Amino acid sequence: MQFGPGVLPTFLYYFTATAVIVGFVTIRGLHFGSETGVPQILGVIAGLIAGGLGTSFNRTTTLTVSVASRKKFVNQLESTLSQMGYEKTAEEGEVLTFERSAGTLSPSKIYVQLEGETATIASRARILRQVKQALEPSGV
Repeated sequence: MQFGPGVLPTFLYYFTATAVIVGFVTIRGLHFGSETGVPQILGVIAGLIAGGLGTSFNRTTTLTVSVASRKKFVNQLESTLSQMGYEKTAEEGEVLTFERSAGTLSPSKIYVQLEGETATIASRARILRQVKQALEPSGV
């Protein structure tokens, strides 16, 4: 099951948005004409940096873990995510959806797909690193 955009769409989003904004600011704010090539070069450089950082932190990644007891795992996961500010908002078949409560700056969702003795957790890379770290000490 595919959750969220992959690496390429994420990179293109951050690259394009940054390149256009930096190019526009360079033309309007720094008064370089587009014929000089400076706005384009600065836009590409800034776009590459922003694309790399955006992809590193905000791409969608997955984590697959073994589950001995499904009920115990779900309870532990709900408790862990609750401590991180997430609450279960949907349960459609084998897929659980967790979201942060309203009013937070990070509206990221966490998806958990339960299949047999495995659980696949999908979210943004930076959020999934936190989830992985939180689950490791508990032996889940």
